[in-house]
Amino acid sequence: MTTKEYNTCVRLWADDVYSFAMHCGCDSELAKDTAQESFAALWERRDEVSSDKGKAYLLSAVHKKVASHYRHVQVHQQAAPRLQESQSVAPDENFDLQQALRQALGQLPEVQRSAIVLKDMEGYGCGEVAEILSLSENQVRVYLFRARVSLKKTLIALGYDYNNQ
Repeated sequence: MTTKEYNTCVRLWADDVYSFAMHCGCDSELAKDTAQESFAALWERRDEVSSDKGKAYLLSAVHKKVASHYRHVQVHQQAAPRLQESQSVAPDENFDLQQALRQALGQLPEVQRSAIVLKDMEGYGCGEVAEILSLSENQVRVYLFRARVSLKKTLIALGYDYNNQ
């Protein structure tokens, strides 16, 4: 990848890379840092990465950095208690689905969260998600299924009513 191609990658994909980091559960500052570190990693490996694989490399780098960050946090801090499946929340007329979805996504394992964000929120195909996450397509499909089941259970526990849609 030439310097010009790298600069084109930055211009074209900076927003997508930042958005993906945010969807992976990062706060704004961590998402900016993660995006910047991913572009720095691409710059360091520019001779090995072709320009047509630049975006996949960047998203893969974000996934790895976010996963590493969460592993580090789990080791050094007490993990927040998970929502008990047996908990029941009374339905709320002012239910905020986006907030509940963010909370539910935050409870997924990192690989499931990345798969669901890439496939269902960013619109990538299973093959592209598999390439980005360095998994097989079958593994991606399994992670997507498990993530969707888990999201549904968590949203119901938070008070989301599927029947009134």
